[in-house]
Amino acid sequence: MTRFSTRRVLGALAFILSGIQYVGLEAIAASAWKNPPYDYLANYISDLGVSQAQIYDGRDVNSPLAWVMNTGFVLEGLLFLAGALLLADLFVGRRRALFVSFAILHAVGIVLVGFFDETSTVSLAHVGGAYLSIVFGNLVALVAGLSWKCLKLPRWFGVVSVALPVLGLLSEGMLLLSLTGESLDGLWERGGVYSITAWQILFGTTVLASLRRLR
Repeated sequence: MTRFSTRRVLGALAFILSGIQYVGLEAIAASAWKNPPYDYLANYISDLGVSQAQIYDGRDVNSPLAWVMNTGFVLEGLLFLAGALLLADLFVGRRRALFVSFAILHAVGIVLVGFFDETSTVSLAHVGGAYLSIVFGNLVALVAGLSWKCLKLPRWFGVVSVALPVLGLLSEGMLLLSLTGESLDGLWERGGVYSITAWQILFGTTVLASLRRLR
């Protein structure tokens, strides 16, 4: 295997691992939350990163394994950025610059979320980080979707990679508008986050499949 193809394999694996570890560590942290049980529909993902039991913004927050979720946030940022840098040469011109720039902003945002929980005195770091990670993570996917030809990936990849971030950002819009009340806040937030998670796993596996075809 050439250094060129090794770089692409590592980049694809970084994206896949990033997505899998994120939802996996989230599930582990959520499973430890007993009183009251963690609610995926109503609770924010960030609630899982708060270690001290308290009432925050009207919600009972009590995450015994907060460090697990915060580790997931940080690993997401680091692995996502590593994958983007390793696969940046798949893109050309301005789209390469956008892909890398948006990936950096996503990574910075999610790492901030991991280091500063939502109850932190530096709340701006957490809120700002959350918006950076969600908005620019979805924009990374959008750039990739619009670049499917230069990536030499199937047309369906382009269609899905455009649809996921569009749906993700619409979901975040529903959260901001609070049209359905707080009972579904967790659902709408996850719509904007899981669109990124699903895309990065899809991107990694599609790149790996394309490399196998080129052998």
